[in-house]
Amino acid sequence: MSAGHDEADDLFAEAMGKVRRMPEPDKVPAKKRPPRARDVTGLRPRAAVVVPETATAALQETDQPWWLVADGVSRERLKRLTGGRPPVSRTFDLHGMTRDAALDALGDGFSMAISEGARALCVIHGRGLHSPDGNPVLKQAVYHWLREGPFAGHVLAAVPQPGSGGGACLVLLRRTGS
Repeated sequence: MSAGHDEADDLFAEAMGKVRRMPEPDKVPAKKRPPRARDVTGLRPRAAVVVPETATAALQETDQPWWLVADGVSRERLKRLTGGRPPVSRTFDLHGMTRDAALDALGDGFSMAISEGARALCVIHGRGLHSPDGNPVLKQAVYHWLREGPFAGHVLAAVPQPGSGGGACLVLLRRTGS
């Protein structure tokens, strides 16, 4: 195995030996995208959703990075969530939004999803590759909002979406008594 590894290293070094840094004037600056317009048709006011009285368990961070889990949620339940059960009923893509616009969109969307009895949501926040100082601004804001925001009492768990490279999370909501 060691010989194959050395051969692969040699091939990689040979292929990369011709790579050179581009001169500064030849670089193309990245274009900033304007925030996406949101369809607000049929959105209900946030006040229409009430946090259930039974929602006393706060979300806790775990030993897994970017995992929030309420007391009583089993590892098996989290495994089912990451396996697609229940299926995601709504996806929120926050790319290109400012922090405040993203949190407003989440508030509107969560209000609607909860009133419809949704159980699993997907929030695409990005990995923060273009954030200042490499800190993922939207990702941190989303997890803080899920843990302490106006709908925190509805959230049972938030875990990274498998295959997203850390750029999206799955959110499990409490069942609503309707």
